[in-house]
Amino acid sequence: MTEFYVIMQKRRDNKVYADLHKTNQRIYLTIEDAFDELNSSEHYRDYCHIVKLIACLDEELEKL
Repeated sequence: MTEFYVIMQKRRDNKVYADLHKTNQRIYLTIEDAFDELNSSEHYRDYCHIVKLIACLDEELEKL
């Protein structure tokens, strides 16, 4: 399994969904990189947040 992070637009109801079309179109491999990008833009800070996502191959799921 691999975890990665995206900067995603905040929802008005504060729920977190994997709405990948509402990201800045970038994937960050470390949370530090995501925070650096989030803090570099006032727009991101006010309207976005970091979401951790986990990717898993079918073969890995079979082992669980």
